[in-house]
Amino acid sequence: MKNGIPLYQTYRQRLSQTELFQNLPLQTLDTMLAHFRFESWNKGSIHDSRITLQRFYLVLEGRMQLTQTHPGTGKQLTISILKEGDMYDVLTLLDGQHHNVTPSALDSLKLLSAPIDKVRTWIKQHPEFNDNFMPYLGKQVRDREALAADLGLYDIHTRLARLVLRYAAGGTAPENNKTTGIDVTLLHDLSNEMLAHMVGSARQVVNRHLQAMKKDGILHIENHHLIIDDLKKLRQNADDLLSQLEINY
Repeated sequence: MKNGIPLYQTYRQRLSQTELFQNLPLQTLDTMLAHFRFESWNKGSIHDSRITLQRFYLVLEGRMQLTQTHPGTGKQLTISILKEGDMYDVLTLLDGQHHNVTPSALDSLKLLSAPIDKVRTWIKQHPEFNDNFMPYLGKQVRDREALAADLGLYDIHTRLARLVLRYAAGGTAPENNKTTGIDVTLLHDLSNEMLAHMVGSARQVVNRHLQAMKKDGILHIENHHLIIDDLKKLRQNADDLLSQLEINY
Protein backbone atom coordinates (compact mmCIF):
# COMPACT_ATOMS: atom_id res chain seq x y z
CA MET A 1 0.00 0.00 0.00
CA LYS A 2 1.50 3.31 -1.10
CA ASN A 3 1.63 6.31 1.22
CA GLY A 4 0.05 8.56 -1.38
CA ILE A 5 -3.29 6.78 -1.79
CA PRO A 6 -6.33 8.77 -0.55
CA LEU A 7 -7.22 6.47 2.36
CA TYR A 8 -3.69 5.79 3.57
CA GLN A 9 -3.98 7.92 6.70
CA THR A 10 -7.30 6.27 7.54
CA TYR A 11 -5.81 2.80 7.23
CA ARG A 12 -2.79 3.79 9.31
CA GLN A 13 -5.02 5.13 12.07
CA ARG A 14 -7.23 2.03 12.05
CA LEU A 15 -4.17 -0.22 12.10
CA SER A 16 -2.61 1.67 15.02
CA GLN A 17 -5.77 1.15 17.10
CA THR A 18 -5.73 -2.66 16.86
CA GLU A 19 -4.23 -4.86 19.58
CA LEU A 20 -1.47 -6.22 17.37
CA PHE A 21 -0.26 -2.86 16.01
CA GLN A 22 -0.97 -0.45 18.86
CA ASN A 23 1.82 1.73 20.30
CA LEU A 24 4.22 0.98 17.44
CA PRO A 25 6.49 3.81 16.22
CA LEU A 26 4.99 5.55 13.19
CA GLN A 27 8.02 4.67 11.09
CA THR A 28 7.58 0.98 11.92
CA LEU A 29 3.85 1.20 11.25
CA ASP A 30 4.44 2.81 7.85
CA THR A 31 7.00 0.15 6.94
CA MET A 32 4.47 -2.57 7.78
CA LEU A 33 1.54 -0.85 6.10
CA ALA A 34 3.51 -0.76 2.85
CA HIS A 35 3.04 -4.53 2.65
CA PHE A 36 -0.74 -4.48 3.23
CA ARG A 37 -3.49 -4.31 0.67
CA PHE A 38 -7.18 -3.56 1.13
CA GLU A 39 -9.75 -6.30 0.44
CA SER A 40 -13.53 -6.52 0.70
CA TRP A 41 -15.67 -9.63 1.00
CA ASN A 42 -19.37 -9.62 0.18
CA LYS A 43 -21.80 -10.55 2.94
CA GLY A 44 -22.48 -14.30 2.83
CA SER A 45 -19.36 -15.10 0.80
CA ILE A 46 -17.41 -18.26 1.70
CA HIS A 47 -13.67 -18.48 1.12
CA ASP A 48 -11.03 -21.19 0.74
CA SER A 49 -9.24 -21.93 4.01
CA ARG A 50 -5.93 -22.21 2.14
CA ILE A 51 -5.77 -18.44 1.61
CA THR A 52 -3.93 -18.13 4.93
CA LEU A 53 -1.01 -20.16 3.62
CA GLN A 54 -0.18 -17.03 1.62
CA ARG A 55 -1.75 -14.07 3.42
CA PHE A 56 -2.51 -12.82 6.92
CA TYR A 57 -5.75 -10.87 7.44
CA LEU A 58 -6.81 -8.04 9.73
CA VAL A 59 -10.53 -7.32 10.12
CA LEU A 60 -11.24 -3.60 9.70
CA GLU A 61 -15.02 -3.76 9.66
CA GLY A 62 -17.66 -6.49 9.92
CA ARG A 63 -17.65 -10.03 11.30
CA MET A 64 -15.85 -13.11 9.97
CA GLN A 65 -17.13 -16.57 10.89
CA LEU A 66 -14.70 -19.49 11.18
CA THR A 67 -16.30 -22.90 10.74
CA GLN A 68 -15.18 -26.53 10.68
CA THR A 69 -17.25 -29.12 8.81
CA HIS A 70 -17.22 -32.90 9.19
CA PRO A 71 -16.34 -34.30 5.73
CA GLY A 72 -18.73 -37.24 6.06
CA THR A 73 -21.80 -35.92 7.83
CA GLY A 74 -21.59 -32.26 6.92
CA LYS A 75 -22.10 -31.34 10.58
CA GLN A 76 -20.70 -27.88 11.32
CA LEU A 77 -19.10 -26.27 14.34
CA THR A 78 -18.41 -22.54 14.49
CA ILE A 79 -14.99 -22.10 16.06
CA SER A 80 -15.12 -18.34 16.40
CA ILE A 81 -16.57 -15.07 15.18
CA LEU A 82 -13.88 -12.49 14.51
CA LYS A 83 -14.62 -8.80 14.91
CA GLU A 84 -12.95 -5.50 14.08
CA GLY A 85 -9.27 -5.64 15.03
CA ASP A 86 -9.04 -9.45 15.04
CA MET A 87 -6.48 -11.40 13.00
CA TYR A 88 -6.85 -14.41 10.72
CA ASP A 89 -5.09 -16.80 10.88
CA VAL A 90 -2.85 -16.88 13.95
CA LEU A 91 -2.41 -20.67 13.89
CA THR A 92 -1.09 -20.80 10.32
CA LEU A 93 1.12 -17.82 11.11
CA LEU A 94 2.78 -19.86 13.86
CA ASP A 95 3.27 -23.27 12.26
CA GLY A 96 2.93 -22.66 8.51
CA GLN A 97 0.43 -25.51 8.20
CA HIS A 98 -2.98 -25.50 6.57
CA HIS A 99 -5.67 -24.67 9.15
CA ASN A 100 -8.83 -26.41 8.04
CA VAL A 101 -11.40 -23.81 9.05
CA THR A 102 -13.62 -22.09 6.51
CA PRO A 103 -13.86 -18.29 6.71
CA SER A 104 -17.10 -16.61 5.69
CA ALA A 105 -18.46 -13.08 5.85
CA LEU A 106 -21.37 -12.53 8.23
CA ASP A 107 -21.40 -8.88 7.14
CA SER A 108 -19.82 -6.96 4.29
CA LEU A 109 -16.22 -7.34 5.39
CA LYS A 110 -13.41 -4.82 5.03
CA LEU A 111 -9.96 -6.28 5.50
CA LEU A 112 -6.27 -5.55 5.27
CA SER A 113 -4.03 -8.43 4.25
CA ALA A 114 -0.25 -8.87 4.11
CA PRO A 115 2.01 -11.73 2.99
CA ILE A 116 2.13 -14.15 5.89
CA ASP A 117 5.91 -14.65 5.57
CA LYS A 118 6.35 -10.91 6.03
CA VAL A 119 4.31 -10.98 9.26
CA ARG A 120 6.53 -13.81 10.55
CA THR A 121 9.52 -11.57 9.87
CA TRP A 122 7.94 -8.75 11.89
CA ILE A 123 7.62 -11.08 14.91
CA LYS A 124 11.36 -11.81 14.71
CA GLN A 125 12.59 -8.31 13.93
CA HIS A 126 10.34 -6.02 15.96
CA PRO A 127 10.21 -6.72 19.72
CA GLU A 128 7.52 -4.06 20.20
CA PHE A 129 5.33 -5.90 17.69
CA ASN A 130 5.98 -9.20 19.44
CA ASP A 131 5.00 -7.57 22.75
CA ASN A 132 1.53 -7.07 21.26
CA PHE A 133 1.42 -10.41 19.50
CA MET A 134 2.00 -12.63 22.53
CA PRO A 135 -0.95 -11.32 24.63
CA TYR A 136 -3.21 -11.53 21.57
CA LEU A 137 -2.09 -15.11 20.99
CA GLY A 138 -2.82 -15.88 24.65
CA LYS A 139 -6.39 -14.63 24.23
CA GLN A 140 -6.85 -16.83 21.17
CA VAL A 141 -5.62 -19.88 23.09
CA ARG A 142 -7.95 -19.10 26.01
CA ASP A 143 -10.90 -18.77 23.63
CA ARG A 144 -10.20 -22.20 22.12
CA GLU A 145 -9.79 -23.69 25.61
CA ALA A 146 -13.12 -22.17 26.65
CA LEU A 147 -14.84 -23.66 23.60
CA ALA A 148 -13.39 -27.11 24.35
CA ALA A 149 -14.48 -26.85 27.99
CA ASP A 150 -17.99 -25.80 27.02
CA LEU A 151 -18.42 -28.69 24.59
CA GLY A 152 -16.96 -31.26 26.97
CA LEU A 153 -18.18 -30.18 30.40
CA TYR A 154 -21.54 -28.41 30.16
CA ASP A 155 -25.06 -29.12 29.02
CA ILE A 156 -26.65 -27.25 26.11
CA HIS A 157 -28.47 -24.70 28.27
CA THR A 158 -25.26 -23.74 30.08
CA ARG A 159 -23.26 -23.68 26.83
CA LEU A 160 -25.77 -21.27 25.33
CA ALA A 161 -25.65 -18.97 28.35
CA ARG A 162 -21.85 -19.02 28.32
CA LEU A 163 -21.82 -18.27 24.61
CA VAL A 164 -24.03 -15.19 25.06
CA LEU A 165 -21.87 -13.93 27.92
CA ARG A 166 -18.63 -14.54 26.07
CA TYR A 167 -19.74 -12.60 23.02
CA ALA A 168 -21.26 -9.87 25.14
CA ALA A 169 -17.85 -9.49 26.77
CA GLY A 170 -16.16 -9.53 23.36
CA GLY A 171 -18.20 -6.64 22.01
CA THR A 172 -18.52 -3.05 23.07
CA ALA A 173 -18.71 -2.87 26.86
CA PRO A 174 -22.00 -1.38 28.10
CA GLU A 175 -21.87 2.00 29.78
CA ASN A 176 -22.51 2.75 33.44
CA ASN A 177 -22.17 -0.89 34.54
CA LYS A 178 -25.42 -1.86 32.87
CA THR A 179 -27.00 -5.12 33.93
CA THR A 180 -30.08 -4.89 31.69
CA GLY A 181 -30.63 -4.00 28.06
CA ILE A 182 -27.16 -5.21 26.99
CA ASP A 183 -27.04 -5.52 23.21
CA VAL A 184 -24.90 -8.51 22.16
CA THR A 185 -23.77 -6.96 18.89
CA LEU A 186 -21.53 -9.85 17.81
CA LEU A 187 -24.54 -12.19 17.68
CA HIS A 188 -26.78 -9.90 15.61
CA ASP A 189 -28.81 -11.52 12.85
CA LEU A 190 -27.66 -15.05 13.67
CA SER A 191 -30.28 -17.73 13.14
CA ASN A 192 -30.94 -20.41 15.74
CA GLU A 193 -29.22 -22.85 13.41
CA MET A 194 -26.07 -20.73 13.42
CA LEU A 195 -26.20 -20.45 17.21
CA ALA A 196 -26.55 -24.23 17.31
CA HIS A 197 -23.33 -24.54 15.28
CA MET A 198 -21.62 -22.47 17.96
CA VAL A 199 -22.64 -24.71 20.88
CA GLY A 200 -22.54 -28.09 19.17
CA SER A 201 -26.28 -28.70 19.12
CA ALA A 202 -29.32 -28.67 16.84
CA ARG A 203 -31.55 -25.74 15.88
CA GLN A 204 -34.63 -27.15 17.62
CA VAL A 205 -32.74 -27.68 20.88
CA VAL A 206 -31.28 -24.17 20.86
CA ASN A 207 -34.69 -22.70 20.11
CA ARG A 208 -36.16 -24.50 23.12
CA HIS A 209 -33.50 -23.16 25.46
CA LEU A 210 -33.77 -19.62 24.06
CA GLN A 211 -37.50 -19.71 24.68
CA ALA A 212 -36.86 -20.85 28.26
CA MET A 213 -34.47 -17.93 28.79
CA LYS A 214 -37.00 -15.51 27.32
CA LYS A 215 -39.71 -16.87 29.61
CA ASP A 216 -37.40 -16.47 32.59
CA GLY A 217 -36.76 -12.82 31.70
CA ILE A 218 -33.08 -13.39 30.92
CA LEU A 219 -32.98 -12.17 27.33
CA HIS A 220 -35.07 -11.37 24.30
CA ILE A 221 -34.56 -10.85 20.57
CA GLU A 222 -35.66 -7.56 19.04
CA ASN A 223 -35.21 -6.73 15.35
CA HIS A 224 -32.67 -9.58 15.09
CA HIS A 225 -30.69 -8.15 18.04
CA LEU A 226 -30.08 -10.38 21.06
CA ILE A 227 -30.64 -8.30 24.20
CA ILE A 228 -29.67 -9.37 27.74
CA ASP A 229 -32.46 -8.36 30.15
CA ASP A 230 -31.09 -9.82 33.38
CA LEU A 231 -27.33 -10.21 33.57
CA LYS A 232 -27.41 -11.74 37.06
CA LYS A 233 -29.72 -14.56 35.99
CA LEU A 234 -27.69 -15.17 32.84
CA ARG A 235 -24.52 -15.44 34.89
CA GLN A 236 -26.24 -17.95 37.15
CA ASN A 237 -27.22 -19.98 34.08
CA ALA A 238 -23.62 -19.84 32.87
CA ASP A 239 -21.89 -20.79 36.12
CA ASP A 240 -20.56 -17.25 36.56
CA LEU A 241 -18.51 -17.14 33.39
CA LEU A 242 -17.97 -13.40 33.70
CA SER A 243 -16.01 -13.79 36.90
CA GLN A 244 -13.54 -15.92 34.93
CA LEU A 245 -13.34 -13.29 32.21
CA GLU A 246 -12.75 -10.56 34.83
CA ILE A 247 -15.35 -8.35 33.16
CA ASN A 248 -17.42 -6.09 35.37
CA TYR A 249 -20.80 -4.98 34.14
